[in-house]
Amino acid sequence: MTMGWKYAKPIKEKLMTLEEPGKVLPFDADRGLVDEVTAQCDIKALVESLKGKDEKVARAALEAFGKEMMKLTIVLADGKYADRTGEMLERVAKQTGISFPHRFERYVELAILASRPTDRWNIAKATTKELVLQVSSCALNKAMAEAGLALPCKAMCLASFEVAAAKTSDKLNMEMSKTLSKDGMCEFTFSLQS
Repeated sequence: MTMGWKYAKPIKEKLMTLEEPGKVLPFDADRGLVDEVTAQCDIKALVESLKGKDEKVARAALEAFGKEMMKLTIVLADGKYADRTGEMLERVAKQTGISFPHRFERYVELAILASRPTDRWNIAKATTKELVLQVSSCALNKAMAEAGLALPCKAMCLASFEVAAAKTSDKLNMEMSKTLSKDGMCEFTFSLQS
């Protein structure tokens, strides 16, 4: 008795192609994205503008900076500096209905890379229910410490994350459980709301 495999379509027809004729996209973030965001979202200028400000005014300035930085990152990442990774994440999300964490994570990582290219960060956990981001070296935190500012810099990060979540339509609970000054890292946890 012979068993044979039968396919409705040949396997080759079932595979997604990574390239479309005439549409060349890099797989990694383009250096131009980093250059444009750092030019328009200057961390040193932000820190200088915070000197002498009370906490409430500083928090508002940090939040505004974070929102604008993420909006710029999203516009550039989805337009002028679109890449194959973003295209594939969007395609997979449409096909599976699963957006989180990958679409949100892409914007968060690109924003960190583009606005603070010397930062070190790690994705400690990434599931379809929870994402944990750890930042162990932060240019904003360092610049604020050097300027003698003890202000709530987390306002910038949290505001930028809210913009990314709005873009991806992910309803998230966001919390910061660790801080760089106290714990040696900032740790942010994002979980899908039930």
